Amino acid sequence: MGKNGNTNGRSPRCIALIGPHASGKTTLFEALLARTGATGHEGSDIRKTIGDHSAEAQAHGMSVELNMASMEYLGDNFTLLDCPGSVEFQYDGMAALAACDAAVVVCEADDKKLYALQMVLKSLEATGIPHLLFINKIDKVGHGLTEVLKMMQTASRVPLVLRQIPIWENSAVSGFVDLALERAYVYREHAHSEVIEIPSDLAKFEEEQRFTMLEKLADYDDELMEQLLSDVMPSRNKIFDDLIVEFKRGQICPIFFGSAEHGNGLHRLLKALRHEAPFVQETAKRLGLGSAKSAAYIMKT
Repeated sequence: MGKNGNTNGRSPRCIALIGPHASGKTTLFEALLARTGATGHEGSDIRKTIGDHSAEAQAHGMSVELNMASMEYLGDNFTLLDCPGSVEFQYDGMAALAACDAAVVVCEADDKKLYALQMVLKSLEATGIPHLLFINKIDKVGHGLTEVLKMMQTASRVPLVLRQIPIWENSAVSGFVDLALERAYVYREHAHSEVIEIPSDLAKFEEEQRFTMLEKLADYDDELMEQLLSDVMPSRNKIFDDLIVEFKRGQICPIFFGSAEHGNGLHRLLKALRHEAPFVQETAKRLGLGSAKSAAYIMKT
């Protein structure tokens, strides 16, 4: 478990990991706990130390119940809920979602799982829970990222907003370019990524995808729209403010990616949760409750 108490005075947050069956939710659950020091050393056999450790889960080879654990990241405390993906065992996870501050939808770029993804997103949209996509097993996407986004958009009522583009090397994803920061990073297995120069062959594509991201944000921000129409590049603070506000309002669904098995993309996902996930006071307001204490009561019951 993570350390007790926050060092910065900010309230803990509850994050659900949800998505289609066999997309890697429990692997991501364990990887995040290991990366933040809540469990054993990263890179060791951390799987099923907390998630799917019961005899029934082991027998089925999948999650059959809600798994829960706490972690700390840069002074912020989080409770992670690993929700079963198989339809036979989804009830507990869906019931717990109501009081979660945000959800990470773990999925694959697989058209055969598109209907299951659509059902998950529909449930989150109906309840107004802020959510983002984490495309797991990113190496399987191939180079057709644009086509993948078009396919996945059909499953989401709200715009999918790409936050990263992959860097390919020898038919594998070796890192990513952060579209908001305009910085490139190279993966280090089970460790933080390192900053590098944006590859020259990605410069044009990065510029196009960044502008697409800004256009989607501008649909909900007249000031940003005016800046884009006037060829005025918005400040980085303006971009992040819009990303945070529109995510919390459920107007957009950001997309991140990585490999839970290899620990890739975890640091960027954790940073997004730390900076962008709503706090309990905001969740209480979304739920129409009188106080944050009421929201916490739901989790206990």
